[in-house]
Amino acid sequence: MKKWLVSFLCICMAFSLASCGGREIGQVSGSQEQTSASWQTQQPDAVQPESEPPNADGQNKDSTQSSVYDSRILIAYFTWADNTQVEDKDAAIESALSHYESVGDRGNYDGVDATTSASVLPPGNAAKIAGWIQERTGGDLFSIIVEEPYSSDYDECLDRAADEKAENARPTLVSHVENMDQYDTVFLGFPNWWYTVPMAIHSFLEEYDFKGKTVIPFVTHGTGGLASTIQDITADLPDSEILEPIGVYRPEVDSSKPAVDAWLESLGFEEGGDEPEMENEERKLKMVIEGQEIGITLYDTPAANDLYNMLPLELTFEDFNSVEKISYLEQSLTTEGEPDGCDPDVGDLCLYEPWGNLSIFYQDFRYSERLIMLGHIDSGMDIISGMTDDFSATLEKAD
Repeated sequence: MKKWLVSFLCICMAFSLASCGGREIGQVSGSQEQTSASWQTQQPDAVQPESEPPNADGQNKDSTQSSVYDSRILIAYFTWADNTQVEDKDAAIESALSHYESVGDRGNYDGVDATTSASVLPPGNAAKIAGWIQERTGGDLFSIIVEEPYSSDYDECLDRAADEKAENARPTLVSHVENMDQYDTVFLGFPNWWYTVPMAIHSFLEEYDFKGKTVIPFVTHGTGGLASTIQDITADLPDSEILEPIGVYRPEVDSSKPAVDAWLESLGFEEGGDEPEMENEERKLKMVIEGQEIGITLYDTPAANDLYNMLPLELTFEDFNSVEKISYLEQSLTTEGEPDGCDPDVGDLCLYEPWGNLSIFYQDFRYSERLIMLGHIDSGMDIISGMTDDFSATLEKAD
């Protein structure tokens, strides 16, 4: 069926005097909205497409617009301000400050505008820190929101939090990450509630597969410090790497940006950079064809990382247009964050996103829309170009 489709398309292309570069251009769906640092509270289904809709010829209106996310970083946070409805602003502030006074914290608010100090009002404390992290890393902001809002009265909120902790509850969430698989690193922010995390954090962690991801906690707290928060989320993440967290004392949140920046720098997030430098930006693969081994370098890109996680693969290649050897993948690769196209050279390993096929170019070719670079053949290109018939190959990680 696939060969018939390819043959039919080849005939169509011949009539239109076009080949790979003439494939129809369409919009890649599934973009994530990067929340701005203006602290707008995200609503249910908070992750929405940001890119302009395609115009009449199928192209994006602004072909130079960068992808919504650049660094495969998610900054997820839970904050009281996003999970309550404040009907009486003054009463809510007084309730919070009265509690701070009862535990010896209110003195820290002397001379500070109460409207920016009480965490019941947006932006919440965790949201402020999340915004500074976004400024430094370029990640996507995501607010964890429960179905049933908490009371804006501090004591009532604490009472419910205590009940949820005692019941080991899992509050239902109404905000969801559309495609968690695209993220390699997740910053996770929350307040210390009753010496642990809000139970909604467990709901969030149990909703997705965090295997192989790096999780970086940031915590706002009172005099209890981090308590058992890190220990408790670590139990939810047995297959993740947990990096050094930061704890920010609640009365000092507004002045904590220098400390947050220093913490991020210590983790490898340099100022102006997108993400920490990766030790293995390029990985080595091998392709075995009839007992002959081909060496491949795989780049560090979203699509290439997806391919790497699928290995090993048994593939069948066929010739296409006397330019490339192609093989169809059973599972699609993510293309979010990838350039709009590329200009392949001899030996380039690419993905043609509309058809979902790998392409190994044995002839030079022109720039093609939605052709995504994955890697390059290091050795054995003569073996591939010399194959005149369809052939089977094993693609796997090199030892």
